Amino acid sequence: MNTQNGNAFLYILIAVILFGVLTFTLSKSGNQDDSIDELDTGRTSIAANEILAYATSSSNSITQMQASSITNDKLDFMLPSDTDFNNDTALRPNMYKVFHPAGGGLNYKTLPKVAIQDDGAGLDPGYYIGRFNSVEWTPSVTPDILFVAYELTKTVCESLNTKLVGDSTIPAVTGATSENLFIDDQLHSGTNADFNISNCAACEEKPALCISVSDGIDDKYVFYSILEAE
Repeated sequence: MNTQNGNAFLYILIAVILFGVLTFTLSKSGNQDDSIDELDTGRTSIAANEILAYATSSSNSITQMQASSITNDKLDFMLPSDTDFNNDTALRPNMYKVFHPAGGGLNYKTLPKVAIQDDGAGLDPGYYIGRFNSVEWTPSVTPDILFVAYELTKTVCESLNTKLVGDSTIPAVTGATSENLFIDDQLHSGTNADFNISNCAACEEKPALCISVSDGIDDKYVFYSILEAE
């Protein structure tokens, strides 16, 4: 009888230990999932902050050039990768180049890797800055200066809007392609179009926002910021 009682106790003890191990394993697994989610959220937020910080740096560079009596229509957005970037000519003097040390001194950056969603077609994901179209709700029909982060992930786009307007909703833009609206047509095969309220009613009076544009297959997420409203 004592032997049987001892065996029963041993079985119960083993069952309790196994249950404890199972509970610990499940709890640890859940905590790891939570940690991964928190890590992804943190990376997304950091990427969004980097994009906003670079937009601010771009605006500051333009402001410094304006302080040197360089008007907006003289600004040259030639990239450091362009062949003639360092050629200081009468037609394109270095002092007018936003990215040149003799001009705005803006360092060209690439998008944070975690922010990129490349559809594999057309222009590469990245930053684009230029003066090529007019935004309808700015003071005049003179072209404005736009800062654009092109081909973002949906989560980074949502994070940007949460930081900017307190709402993660991503407005849809219609009536024109993202390239025609937000990127100088010297860099693509389309033709620039003005950014009108009819393209995005939710964008009206928003100096910066992340939007989506459908290409008929997938949504392309684009952040714009009006650096200089003309």
